[in-house]
Amino acid sequence: YVSPHGSDHNRCSQSRPCRSISHAVLLAHRGEQIDVEPGSYAEEVLLTKRLTIQGIHSPVLDARGHYRGVEIQGSAAAGSVVRGLVVENATYEGILALSTKRVTIADNVVRHNNRGYFDRPFSGECEGHSKHPGTVLGDLRMGGCGEAIHLAATSYSRVAGNLVTGNTGGIYLTDEFGPAAHNLITGNRVLDNVYDCGITLASHSTHAVAADGRPNASVGGVYDNTIIKNVSDRNGVRVPGSGVLVAAAFSGGAAYGNRIIDNTLDGNGLPGVTLHSHDPRQDLNGNVILNNVIGLNAVGGAKGGPGDDDAGIDHTAGIVVWSGFVRITSLQVSGDRKSVV
Repeated sequence: YVSPHGSDHNRCSQSRPCRSISHAVLLAHRGEQIDVEPGSYAEEVLLTKRLTIQGIHSPVLDARGHYRGVEIQGSAAAGSVVRGLVVENATYEGILALSTKRVTIADNVVRHNNRGYFDRPFSGECEGHSKHPGTVLGDLRMGGCGEAIHLAATSYSRVAGNLVTGNTGGIYLTDEFGPAAHNLITGNRVLDNVYDCGITLASHSTHAVAADGRPNASVGGVYDNTIIKNVSDRNGVRVPGSGVLVAAAFSGGAAYGNRIIDNTLDGNGLPGVTLHSHDPRQDLNGNVILNNVIGLNAVGGAKGGPGDDDAGIDHTAGIVVWSGFVRITSLQVSGDRKSVV
C-alpha cells in the first residue's frame, strides 16, 4: 500500500503504507499488487518483476525531471499491470514497456509527457536521426520522444481504456530490439497529441525482412496487432501526424498483418489511416482497414495546408496507402465510412 501520508520507513502494509510507489515496488514480492491511494507522487517507477500497480481514485504520478513515469522492463516483468494512474510530465514516455510480454496498461490518464521534445538541442530519445524534418519519414526516425505509451519489442500485451492527451504523440508500437506483435490496442481515447500521430505502428528494425524478401518474424517486425474501437482525434496538427499510422522507417523494416477496425478518426493532420513505405526491402502487406468511421483528416499542420507531402497529396483524405519503392500487393480496405457532422 502507498499513501501520500505514508513513510518509506514503513513496510507498505495497509495500516502503515509507504510514501513512494518505488519503495513499494522494492519491497513487493513477484505477483503482488500495490494499491496507490489518491494524491501526488513525484518519481519514476521501474518494474523488473511481475507486479500490479493499481491506482485508487486516480493518483498522480508526476515524472517531471525523470525520463519516464513507469517503465516495465524485461522478461521477468512479463504479466505486469499498470492501471488507474494519472501519469504526467515525463521527459520521454509516460509508460514504457520494453522487451517484455503479456503486459496490461489500462484505464490510465497519460498526459503532457515527452517534455524533452521542447528542449534544444534534442537529446536521448528525442534526438533526430533524419534528414527529413517535418515529414512522416522524419518523424518515424525521430520517434517523438517515445510518445505517451510505448510498447517497444513487446508482444501479447493489452493497452485498453486509457485517455492519452497532450503528449507529442499517443500510442507507439516499435521493434528496435525484437518484434512488437500480437498486441491489442482497444477502447483508448487518443486526443490532441499535436506533434505526432495518435496511434503508430512503426518498424524501426533493419532485419525484419530477410535478404530474400521474406519476413523475419523472430527478429523484428510490427505484426498481428489489433487496433480496435479507439478514438484518435486532432493529433499531428502542428507536426504531421495521422490518426493511425502503419509504416517502416528503414530498409529491412516490416509492419504487416495488422488490423485497424471500428476506430473513430477525425481532425488529424495526416490521413485518418496512413500506410507509408519509404525504402527498399520493406513489407507492409496483409494489413486490414475495416469499418472505421473517418471524418475530415489530412487537414495539415502549422507549416502548411492539407494533404500528405510524402505521398504527394495536397488535399484532405481519409485513408492513404503509399509506397515509394516496394509494391504493396496484399491489403484489405472495406466498410469504412465517412462521418457526417
